[in-house]
Amino acid sequence: MELVKFLTFLAAVLPVVYGAPVQTSESLHPEILAAMKRDLGLNAEQAHARVARDISASAVIEQLRTSAGNSFAGAWIAEDGTTLNVAVTDEALASEVTAAGATPAIVANSLSKLEDAKKALDNMDIEQAKTLATESAELGIAAYYVDVAANKLVIEALAASTAHAEDLAAQVGLVASEFEVRTVDAMPTTLATVLGGDAYYINRAARCSVGFSVTTGFVSAGHCGTSGSSATTSAGASLGTFSGSVFPGSADMSYIRGSSGNTFSGSINGYGASNIRVSGSTASATGASICRSGSTTGVHCGTVRALGATVTYAEGRVTGLTQTNVCAEPGDSGGSFYTGSQAQGVTSGGSGDCTRGGTTYFQPVNEILSTYGLTLVRS
Repeated sequence: MELVKFLTFLAAVLPVVYGAPVQTSESLHPEILAAMKRDLGLNAEQAHARVARDISASAVIEQLRTSAGNSFAGAWIAEDGTTLNVAVTDEALASEVTAAGATPAIVANSLSKLEDAKKALDNMDIEQAKTLATESAELGIAAYYVDVAANKLVIEALAASTAHAEDLAAQVGLVASEFEVRTVDAMPTTLATVLGGDAYYINRAARCSVGFSVTTGFVSAGHCGTSGSSATTSAGASLGTFSGSVFPGSADMSYIRGSSGNTFSGSINGYGASNIRVSGSTASATGASICRSGSTTGVHCGTVRALGATVTYAEGRVTGLTQTNVCAEPGDSGGSFYTGSQAQGVTSGGSGDCTRGGTTYFQPVNEILSTYGLTLVRS
């Protein structure tokens, strides 16, 4: 019976994974299409096909993650946007990966091994990383995450901290072939600001962007406000009060319980076009296309670079974030990340800007929903 179910599942998804022509069950918002053309070089037909493949790939990955067990070593969508790669440590599983419509990669390190090393780093002295990040402009461990395509734990550091990064890897038991230190030019920063604009304001001062509506309010980034802080419009009208907030530490998330009389709809600001509807929250894989809406820069798109990253901000480390190459700027914090109409997360922080490009991290939305027992509003 299980075999029949799996074969039925494959019959549904194989055309998508193999890159055959596909039709999404929805039309992408014009603002998403414009951003994907500008940022990813895709025309409308290509954009629709890309999003359909990205969403369907998530189901294939979860199926193979379960069947491969401890031999699963991660999965990613290649830069061509059509090839789904699935890594395993057991060569005997290659045929199963191929049968699922993916390309097998035989690697040395299981995903669980590298994730355990990352967790060990998470449990090390956070204050040490925080001090290194703030004492000098040249010192700092910016972030670390599992790069599934490289089959390594990657530690991003400023130039003067590469030796420290190598020492950290050794402390968690990794040898040279199991990790990589990558030099970055700047430390990540959170993206709250005190500029004016059409967004929500915390205690009538700092500005952030709404993430997603839930049935009792909305969610956003934790660094935007603490429990008890007020959320208002630019005109001072009450939107609600921060009921929960986590930052730094295990997340960068907040829940704002809405004030009576407000309507929280299942849509995202299209910035210059009609609103973008939200229909679910299926998480996208590494390499998937992804877009972001924020009150400073509007809509921008890119791809998912890594899952479960730990990022060092001046305020402390945050674990469990998703790394992207989508740009963002101050005031975009808390704003929506999405693939098609699937909610992905809320903007946390990063480096760079939308003139030069940059790296931006987001807090996965499903963790926010489960932590606070919330229900996403869909349209």
